[in-house]
Amino acid sequence: ALSEWQSQGLNTVMASIEQRVLDSFREELGDGEQDLKLIQSVRVIQGDPCEVILDQLRKLSVDLLIVGSHSHATAAATPLGRTAARVLQLATVPVYMVPSLQRRRSDDS
Repeated sequence: ALSEWQSQGLNTVMASIEQRVLDSFREELGDGEQDLKLIQSVRVIQGDPCEVILDQLRKLSVDLLIVGSHSHATAAATPLGRTAARVLQLATVPVYMVPSLQRRRSDDS
């Protein structure tokens, strides 16, 4: 019973993260309903981020991978995060790197 309860809790957390990501896409795109329709799904998968990304790249037969330059690193001097760097090195398809939202906002100032 405890294992089932933990599994249900984990599923709830994963679904919540997926919804928050989708909501942030909606916020970022604003009135770009056409762009939002291009997002088929949001998946949250446990594991090493680089390995999960590369595994999904193969499973989904991806032609182009778009990744953020880094996550929530506080060091502004770090232009490229660990996961982004590893994905960039190991990906078998072209990778389009997008600067983080924080970096874009600070560059606009």
